[in-house]
Amino acid sequence: MKKLEIFGIAIVIIGLAGTIVGSFAWEGFLESQRECITIHMRTYENGNPTPNVIHLKKNVPACLRLTSDDTTHGFNIPDFNITADPIHPGKWTYLRFTPKESGTFSFVCNIVCSAGHSRVRGQIIVDD
Repeated sequence: MKKLEIFGIAIVIIGLAGTIVGSFAWEGFLESQRECITIHMRTYENGNPTPNVIHLKKNVPACLRLTSDDTTHGFNIPDFNITADPIHPGKWTYLRFTPKESGTFSFVCNIVCSAGHSRVRGQIIVDD
C-alpha cells in the first residue's frame, strides 16, 4: 500500500509541474504571436498583399505571420536572401529574421499564383 501511495503522490507532483511549465510555455507562445505582423497574400486580381508596406527596425528581430486568402503563394525578400515556405490558403506560415540594413526593400510572391503574379509584391521599409 505504501508504494501505491508514493506512486500516486509522484504522479500528482509530475502533473502539477507539467501544468505549470506548460502554462509558461503557452504564455510565451501567445506573446510571440502578438509581436508578429500579419500579412494576407492575395493574387493581383483580388487586391494584392495586405499590408503591402511593412515597417521594421534595423537590428530588431521581426516576425511575419503569412496566410493566403485565395491560392498558394510564395514570399521572398531577395535583398535579404529570405524565402518562406509555401503559403497555403487558410494556413499560417511564420517567418522570423533580423534586418541588418536600413532602407527600402521589395518582397515578392515567388510561386506563380495567377496571371497577375508578377504584380504580387510589396515593400519592407527598415528604419534605423
